[in-house]
Amino acid sequence: MTIHLITVCVATLLVAIPLLLRDFSAALGEVWSSGALERWAVRILLPLVLAGGLALSFMEADPVRSSLVAIFPYTRSASLLAVALSCAVAVMVTGMISRYTSLPYAFVGALLGCRLMAEGFLEVGLTVGVVASWLAAPLLCALLAAGFAALTSPRGSRARNLVKADNLMVCLCTVAALLFAGAFAWNNGALVSLFTSGLGESRWIPFAATFAVLLLLFVLLLASIRSEGWRIADIELDIPVSSVFSVMAASGITMALFSTPWPSLIHLAPVPLSVSALLVASLFSVSLVSGRPAMEGDRMVKSVVATASAPVLGLLVSYCICVILNSSASGSHPLRTDLTPLLILLGIIVLSSSLVIYIRSQRNRALRKQIIGSREQQAYAAHKSLADIEVRAEMNEKDLLNKLEIKRKELVDFAVGISEQKAFMEDVYSELKDIRHMTGLQEKDRATDSLLKSIRDRMYFSREMNDFYAQTEILHKDFNMRLSEAYPNLTESERKLANLLRQGFSSKHIASLMNITPKSVEISRYRLRSKLGLQRSDNLIQFIKSI
Repeated sequence: MTIHLITVCVATLLVAIPLLLRDFSAALGEVWSSGALERWAVRILLPLVLAGGLALSFMEADPVRSSLVAIFPYTRSASLLAVALSCAVAVMVTGMISRYTSLPYAFVGALLGCRLMAEGFLEVGLTVGVVASWLAAPLLCALLAAGFAALTSPRGSRARNLVKADNLMVCLCTVAALLFAGAFAWNNGALVSLFTSGLGESRWIPFAATFAVLLLLFVLLLASIRSEGWRIADIELDIPVSSVFSVMAASGITMALFSTPWPSLIHLAPVPLSVSALLVASLFSVSLVSGRPAMEGDRMVKSVVATASAPVLGLLVSYCICVILNSSASGSHPLRTDLTPLLILLGIIVLSSSLVIYIRSQRNRALRKQIIGSREQQAYAAHKSLADIEVRAEMNEKDLLNKLEIKRKELVDFAVGISEQKAFMEDVYSELKDIRHMTGLQEKDRATDSLLKSIRDRMYFSREMNDFYAQTEILHKDFNMRLSEAYPNLTESERKLANLLRQGFSSKHIASLMNITPKSVEISRYRLRSKLGLQRSDNLIQFIKSI
């Protein structure tokens, strides 16, 4: 009895751990995504509903448990461990295909494998009923989800007050969350309650022991359960709340229906259902109704492949384990309690699991290195961009400082020019006063001619023009450099003319600045066009600005 009790505990752990990490996390992710857990009433009622559903699965007349017992009525230690190990292997292998594994389907497949080895055949009616239930349940869930999505979609809702509509949706999500949690515990609780059927007649003892084990596992695996649940809520269920309600309500109703004897009325079997399978089916139907994909196509295909592979792997692995046990057992019964071969097989599975975990960890490490390398490249690119920005900022700062220096010099030159102009006008005024007081005509003429010559020389503004051209060279240094490189045969006056045209001066102003006549400006423009190789239809100023 002690060996059997230990075997039951080990088998329960092997089944309960993936059940909590996969199916329960998926169910919890749906409840989180709906926002129902934000209410304290749901936080208080949800554990009670889960416990109530688990208690229903321990009833002797529970339909799902009765179906599992009908598939494989043996409760020996070897058969229990064979089923549990097969489930663990099936979940581990299908988990490499998709995160949505189907432990309930692997469990039933393992029971069928043990029955096939024990009796040499499978009852056709029972097998067909199980497979038909697995096909009918997702179909029913998809139809229900589509109906709920059509009723709760914004375009189908007739609620005039949006606040009332939101409050109604929160209430519906609360009811759906409690229904879904209770139906999940009732439907999948049979997976662990089946192991306790040979422990005694008292029903509350195995229930209390199993519930304590599940509670302890939940506490130990809480971080992983929360992480997986939030991942599903944030990534897989990043859809409107109405769609989450449709998925959750359809899954809860389907699980509750297949936990009752009613499917037997249409020759279906009450069987444990996979949350992942129902989730994928309902998301697919919601996508069709809303016109927006709720799940990526490749992930949906992988989940369907993993779901279909789980019972097949469970059946094959459990059958192989039973063959090993049968070959080492004495007597006529195919399943003896000699656990030595099973322990050897357990060691092989543990080593294989460790190898798979090691390989996956290496892949994850390589992926992390790749991610870190990509982030380092991004950081390097960002650092390089920042350095380029700093260089450009420094160049802009120097450019601004140069421009400020030019402006300062312009102000200084302007002040000096005013001072010189004032001094020149004072000299002219003084000379005019002296000429006015002169008595000799010839002396007056000589003084007047000298003053006129001085004024004429002043009118050329030679120094100011030199300063103007020097500042122009500084401000348009890049243009002058490109112009000299492209057209080295231009004269100094032609380069000055190109600068003045680029700055938008008219021919009249250019003539004044260059101390030539407007006619000479036109001649100079014609010569410049010829040296630049322009046609009559080409615009001289636009061409100069494009250099």
